[in-house]
Amino acid sequence: MNEIENIEIFLIFATITLSVLLSALSISAYRKSRLKKMIYASIAYSLFAIFSLNLLYEEFVLERDGGETHPSLITEIAIHSIPLIILILFFIGIVKKEKYSNSSQHSDISH
Repeated sequence: MNEIENIEIFLIFATITLSVLLSALSISAYRKSRLKKMIYASIAYSLFAIFSLNLLYEEFVLERDGGETHPSLITEIAIHSIPLIILILFFIGIVKKEKYSNSSQHSDISH
């Protein structure tokens, strides 16, 4: 394994780790704030981790076995759709307005 492959492995593992961490933080933030935006962010971060795991599998497991495998068309479409879905989820999370009940607005004002 050369130095470039080591850097690739490090970057993929760092991406997976950060994605899982940010997903967990988003879930925690949702539990505290009940903002639905956090759900969208958590799903997007989780999808990013899945995408990175697939990249790790394709780049290092399949290549090391020496054989080129041909995944099904459905698998290929699903994997390559993940970045688009991530972008859509982040967009929804950013532009979506939260609806607050009157009781939550009063409690925010009094604090």
